[in-house]
Amino acid sequence: MIEYEFLKAKYLGNALKILDSYKNVKLLAGGTDILVDIHKKSKRLGDFNYILDISNIEELKYIEETSQTVEIGPLCTHTMLIESELISNMYPFLVTAAKTIGSPQIRNRGTVGGNISNASPAADLVPPLIALKTQLELSSVEGKRFVPLEKYIVGPYKTSQNPNELITKIIIPKIDKEYFGVFLKIGRRRAVNIARLNLAILAKVKQNIIEDIRIVPGSATPYPVRFTNLEQEIIGKRIDQIILEKITPKISEEMISITGERWSTPYKKPALEALFKRGMESIFAVFNN
Repeated sequence: MIEYEFLKAKYLGNALKILDSYKNVKLLAGGTDILVDIHKKSKRLGDFNYILDISNIEELKYIEETSQTVEIGPLCTHTMLIESELISNMYPFLVTAAKTIGSPQIRNRGTVGGNISNASPAADLVPPLIALKTQLELSSVEGKRFVPLEKYIVGPYKTSQNPNELITKIIIPKIDKEYFGVFLKIGRRRAVNIARLNLAILAKVKQNIIEDIRIVPGSATPYPVRFTNLEQEIIGKRIDQIILEKITPKISEEMISITGERWSTPYKKPALEALFKRGMESIFAVFNN
C-alpha cells in the first residue's frame, strides 16, 4: 500500500507556497493518470510523500484570446477544449486530437496541463501543441519563466519542470489563415484507446508552394519531437511536385535514426508511413480545391 499525506489548495498562491515548503509532492489535477498509477503501484511514480490537489483552483481554468496568442489555463479539461468556439476556429486539429482522448468521462476530468506534464510518449495533445510552437508559463514563489513545449519534455515521462513549479499558462501563437493542420491516430480500439501511433502535421501553403511544415509524430520516438529533416525536404516545394511514394519512406527513416531498430519497428514503420501519406493527402486535397 502506498502511503502519503493529502494536501489541498484552493488558490494558486497557496499551491506555490506548498510546493516551495514541502518535498516530494505529486500534483493531482484531473487525476486520470496519477490515480491509475497509484492503483497499479506504477514505478513511474517514484518516491513521494504528499499529493497536492489543485483541481479546485478556478483561476487556472480558462481559455482566453490576446492580440498574438490564445492562452489556456492548465486546468482546462479536454471537454472545455472541444467545446471552445475559439479553439475550434483557430486550431481545429487540436480539437480533433482532444476528441480522441479516452472516454467522455476521462475528457470531462482530464486536463490539458495534466496531459502535457505527464509527458507520456502517447499523449495526444502534445504533437499538435508542439507543431503550434506552444510555450508554457511555469510559476513558483520565485517568479515565472517561459519554456517552449518541445524543450519542456526531456524524456519519456520526464520534464524540465522544477519540483517547486507549476504550469500556469499554455500559450499558443496565432497562425495565418494559410495554415492547415491534421491529426491522425491509430489506437487498439475505438473507445478509451491509448495511441499506438499518432501524428500532427501543420502546413502553410501559398500559391501551391509549401512555405512551412511541422511534422510531429507521437509514440514513434521516446517523446514527441519535430521531424526536422523531413520538414526541410518538403519546405519550398510545390505540392504538385511532391511525389508521396518517394517522400513517405523518409518519415520512418527519421524515426529509426532516433530510435534505432526496435521490436516494434516492423509494425511502426509501415503504420507511420501510412499515417503520413494520409495526412499529406488531406493537406493536398484542401489546397487543390
